[in-house]
This record gives sequence, structure tokens and C-alpha cells, in this order.
Amino acid sequence: MKKSVWIVIVVVIVLALIVIGFFVLTNNKEGSSTPSGPIKCNDPPCLGRYFSDCTPAELTMSQEDKTFVISIKGLEGGKCHFTMVMDGITAADCYFTEEQRTNKVLNQMFGNPEGQDAIIAEACMQLAHS
Repeated sequence: MKKSVWIVIVVVIVLALIVIGFFVLTNNKEGSSTPSGPIKCNDPPCLGRYFSDCTPAELTMSQEDKTFVISIKGLEGGKCHFTMVMDGITAADCYFTEEQRTNKVLNQMFGNPEGQDAIIAEACMQLAHS
């Protein structure tokens, strides 16, 4: 074959690899967004990636006979609206400032003691107790 044909073949292969690479890299395997809704996360670390910048995301978890839906609703009035719903009942309805949106705060919201009680008490308007 002529040298120019080989060049065209190589260019086509390189372009195909670039296009495939773009789609692979932009495919969010950890959470997927719906056209009109939040990113659907599969685990707490996925939700954590969206907490600091308050990107709408949602995680549904089941534990024993309870279902929990943890949602980052987005910015409202300059604060990040965050909710935790257990079996259809709101357990936490919080509005975090940018400074309050840390991994320690989120970790404590998942029930792990991190010494963030004062921040959570200030940010969360209602907590249901079982």
C-alpha cells in the first residue's frame, strides 16, 4: 500500500481511540445523573465527593429493615441543603455553610463520632429520634 493510505489508517485509529477514551473517562461509574435529578450514588464515598461543592446527589441504603435516603439537594440561600430520610420520615434536614461542609461533618452525619456536634446542631433544623 501507499504511504498515504497508511497515514490515513493510523489517523483514523488514533481518532477512534480518542473518541472511545473520551466516552470512557466521562462515564461516571460511581454515580450516575438522571436527566432531571440528582446524581445517584452507590456508596457513602460517592456522596462525599459531592458534599463539599453541594452538587445534588442521592444515596439510598438499606440496613436491617430500614431504608435510608441521604440527599444533597443543592444550594439554597447560600447554604447546602442536606437531608436524611428513614423509612419516609425526615431524620435530618440541614443547611450547611461552605465552611461546614467537611468530611468530618459528613462522616458524623453517617453516625461516626467526629466531634462535630456543635456544627450539626447549628445546621440541622430537625432531627427525628428513635
